[in-house]
Amino acid sequence: MSEPSFLGGRFPPHRIFTGWLGKVGSERLLAYTLAAEARFTPTRLAHEGTGRLETLTRKSSVLKDLGALAEPMRRKAVALQAELETDFDIGHTPPNSTQMEVVAHGDGAFYRPHTDTFTGDQYTPGGRRRLTMVYYFHREPRCFTGGRLRLFDLGGGQAIDVEPVHDSLLVFPSTARHEVERVSCPGGAFADGRFAVNIWLCG
Repeated sequence: MSEPSFLGGRFPPHRIFTGWLGKVGSERLLAYTLAAEARFTPTRLAHEGTGRLETLTRKSSVLKDLGALAEPMRRKAVALQAELETDFDIGHTPPNSTQMEVVAHGDGAFYRPHTDTFTGDQYTPGGRRRLTMVYYFHREPRCFTGGRLRLFDLGGGQAIDVEPVHDSLLVFPSTARHEVERVSCPGGAFADGRFAVNIWLCG
């Protein structure tokens, strides 16, 4: 029997901001997302500079274009950087790029355990993901179950589950190992799914 890891029970730092966009902002984002349903494509994983489908690892769909909503969200995210670097006890690095996407998780969607540092399908040359921000939004009342984000401890044996609460922002270091729990959405309608904007501050 192996000895327990001294890293067990030590979790990566994380913070949750509720009401991050507010009622008007979240409704505008949801309306934009639902209107763009036809432009969502299956998510891919990085592979030697290209993207490939890995349906045993990840099942969801993605939209890279947030239109006029992108820049205000980017500025709002970057404004949190200094505060988060202090809270997470990580050194300050001026952001050299920001990556952003909307991800839709419908019935049966999931994402197996991973870190965000090497899995991006559009990794920015010269920059590395340092802070991961996940903004949750969906129709209310919520029509799906599951879809919690599971943050693993540094030993990999324990986890914290974070509910995808509407209009909330979860932030953690991009090196943190995590997964998205399988979503159940019996009706199968795109509009009833779990939506999130993933934002990465790179430096």
